[in-house]
Amino acid sequence: MNSSSLSGLCCLILVVFIIPSSFSQPAPGEEFSAAKARAAEEPDLMISSIYGNLEIGRPSSIFVVLKNEAGPAIDEDDLALRKDAARSTSAELISSEDRIRVLSRPQFAGLLAGGENATLQFTALAEGVPLGLYTLQLRCNYSRLSGVKATGEEGAPNLFFDYRSASLDLPVPVEAVMGPRIEIESPDGWWDYAVPGKESALELTLANRGDEPAQDLQLQVHPNPPVLMVENDWLRANLSPEEEAYARLSLFADENASTGYYALPCLITYRDGTADERRGEESAAVIYVGRRLNSAWIYLAGAAVAVLLLISALLALGKLRRTRRRFRIVKD
Repeated sequence: MNSSSLSGLCCLILVVFIIPSSFSQPAPGEEFSAAKARAAEEPDLMISSIYGNLEIGRPSSIFVVLKNEAGPAIDEDDLALRKDAARSTSAELISSEDRIRVLSRPQFAGLLAGGENATLQFTALAEGVPLGLYTLQLRCNYSRLSGVKATGEEGAPNLFFDYRSASLDLPVPVEAVMGPRIEIESPDGWWDYAVPGKESALELTLANRGDEPAQDLQLQVHPNPPVLMVENDWLRANLSPEEEAYARLSLFADENASTGYYALPCLITYRDGTADERRGEESAAVIYVGRRLNSAWIYLAGAAVAVLLLISALLALGKLRRTRRRFRIVKD
């Protein structure tokens, strides 16, 4: 066999093996499309955000944003045929800690197509647990389209949709906090008190002793015998932890009121900083109703005590001088 025949045979072999292999390899764009189609074959549920805390001793709201991260498959514009959609989606919040009870029922998110999300609200109550971070579980149940079968004639086929159920547990970390704790510090009863039969001015101190802010705080004070009328200045404040606000009261007490301490019912409302819910707390301020010594008499009594002390000191000093004088005479 001559050299020309051998070179022709080699070219034929290259054509047989190389050309089919070049046709069997997809282009880079085709690889991306195939991977995208495979990723959209079933839903991909995840938690995109969580907000809300567990306030110890109070029912608390926890908001969970559930998102379907699956992307739509190529040439699946009809939602009824999309395999990336999570259908009849429901979610239940579960706590493994006995002292944290979930009060809400399972929440329904319905149909979640690829890229869509739904916000779910749950209510839980934490009692007797230390402050800190706890992990709850979000159990998601949904169905997905597994496949479509066509039977019958080509012009009028019968379509059968195959749906399969799926379940998924996702961690939900939440923090147990004290929350806002608004306390009313009443007047001392010596300088600030209500005089029977007269209009009196008192000042109340509201302090946030919790670990969460109280926003748009408002105070309403209601009369209670022997206090017949109460007016308070419009109080609207944002209290961070350990901050204080002051409210001035103008009240009128019955002229026949007996001397003593009495309670004034108060309603405190505010919005917490997490769930942005309006909350109301009933409390009471303790005030003194009666007559105290007038401040002028108090100052006069203080001046009299100071004069007596001064006289005593002068007498003691004079006695000391006389004692020293006698001692010198005896010595001489």
